[in-house]
Amino acid sequence: MNILTVSQINRYISYKIKEDQKLKGVFIKGEISNFRASGHFYFTLKDNESLIKAVMFKSNIPYLKFRPENGMSVVAMGSVSVFERDGVYQLYVSDMIPDGKGNQQFEFEKLKKELEAEGLFDPAHKLTIPRFPKKIGVVTSKNGAALQDIINILSRRYPVAELCVYDSLVQGDEAPASLCSALSRAECDDCDVVIIGRGGGAYEDLAAFNDRQLAYYIYHLTVPVISAVGHETDFTIADFVSDLRAPTPSAAAELAAPMLEDVKRGLDSVRTRMKSSFEIYVRRLDEKNSLLSSRLQQLSPQNIILKNISETELKKERLEHLYKNYISKKEADLSEKISRLDAMNPLGVLKRGYSVVYNNENKIVQSISELKSGDTVRIRLADGSAHVSVTKTEND
Repeated sequence: MNILTVSQINRYISYKIKEDQKLKGVFIKGEISNFRASGHFYFTLKDNESLIKAVMFKSNIPYLKFRPENGMSVVAMGSVSVFERDGVYQLYVSDMIPDGKGNQQFEFEKLKKELEAEGLFDPAHKLTIPRFPKKIGVVTSKNGAALQDIINILSRRYPVAELCVYDSLVQGDEAPASLCSALSRAECDDCDVVIIGRGGGAYEDLAAFNDRQLAYYIYHLTVPVISAVGHETDFTIADFVSDLRAPTPSAAAELAAPMLEDVKRGLDSVRTRMKSSFEIYVRRLDEKNSLLSSRLQQLSPQNIILKNISETELKKERLEHLYKNYISKKEADLSEKISRLDAMNPLGVLKRGYSVVYNNENKIVQSISELKSGDTVRIRLADGSAHVSVTKTEND
């Protein structure tokens, strides 16, 4: 016999309930009782025959659009699980809506969660609205006031774009199919962006824009879609699946195209900046060109030759100067030596009245003892020579 503890059986039951996919994401309608708010919301949902405990954690409370009260009929969305400590199962509520809005609101929230889980609202899939569309499509009723608002705003803001209106039903059972057909025509006409919507109305009047097939059709369009359904506080499935939501049809027209005057001012500003940038660019090019020309001129063969010629002329002048100085110095030295040589030249002495006596062997006679009577000698004077015969010698 297998004996279990209380904790084990409660944990087993909790595991079984958590594994049951039918108990996840359930919608339960009931009346609130025993409501208590202490950070989290604790209450009981009951009908005429039964009740279930419920809790809503404080992290989900800010998303509620109403304040729950005892006796209020609501539709709660959440998952069933076991609180193991007490051994009771209860509903863990993630969202609630008052049941007073009727079945349509309930179906809306259910469809919204399903489509969101399928990824139809994923921001990564949304297309970018073009800044300057050439052709703008409008899917709405041609008789509605919304169309006139869009036409008036686009004709004033951006009259250069082609506006194509695709008439469609926007209310009733046949409206979703009509809207899909109009979107198809807009896509085939190569519109750059499409506005889909209608004016305000009761919740039931907007039901066509909460259609599952319309949501799939918008999701798979290759053209960016701006939704503009109802008033600012109205939300539809088309708003969530479209690439951009506008609070009103007028706002959609403003989001679809820029103000032409703003574009012109922007272009003027760009033109001014481009002109300024171009002038700066040209000025820098001129400066760079001047610098390169200067460097090129410095490196050109002609300038190098002229520079070398100038340096050669300068060196020539310096060399000539050095040469003249050298010659002058040598001439001075030579003059000095000539003067000194002249001073030592015997001929110079002879000019002063002296003479030189040479014997027969042409040697200078330095002493009277070298002569005797009868010798023939040559006497060298300053301006010539005389040959004489010695008749007598005397000692001083």
